[in-house]
Amino acid sequence: MENKEIKSVIKAIISKHVRQSGIWIRGVILFVLASGAYMPTIIINGGLSVPLYMIVTLATTGLFLLLWFAIFNRKRKLTELTVSEKEIVGSYTGFIPFAKIMLRMPIEKVDNVAAVNSIFDFFTGKKIRIASASGVIKIRYVLNADEVVAFISAAIEQAKKRQAFMGQSTPQNDMAESLKKLAELRDSGIITEEEFNQKKSELLSKM
Repeated sequence: MENKEIKSVIKAIISKHVRQSGIWIRGVILFVLASGAYMPTIIINGGLSVPLYMIVTLATTGLFLLLWFAIFNRKRKLTELTVSEKEIVGSYTGFIPFAKIMLRMPIEKVDNVAAVNSIFDFFTGKKIRIASASGVIKIRYVLNADEVVAFISAAIEQAKKRQAFMGQSTPQNDMAESLKKLAELRDSGIITEEEFNQKKSELLSKM
């Protein structure tokens, strides 16, 4: 049987900075928005002069960039994610950027996981989208999002195999074959030694 054992744990790498190109793009977008907001004052009698208009526009752009940096830094500091074969543990921020939300979810509870990439995620790392019966959680600024998602997906598959095998009933005439498969599952890392001994005892008790 091919050994498909995955690493025992993986930690998300949270972005610590924004790429310089991301700063320039955000700056240009904010400048255009600010220019459009203040443009009517230029054509209205008694409005801002052109030099003052440029100063106000640049100041507004700078203030919004500083605000975005403050939110980004706070969110990334509150974000962490560690995944094992059994559970997902960490913290993240929701709609309110300065509120820390703790996360602890068994792998069995995860319905779907994906790495989400928008145009701005290129500058700060992708988002990991974790869906379960209780809702959707988004972990932002993850530089190794694809690797983490692949790990979680593999862990989900192993959890399904483990649950399917542990829950099945075995006829007595298939006892030897079942014990052999059980040992293979243990050797490949799909079930633990404790789960192996538990199922083995259940099988032997039926003899």
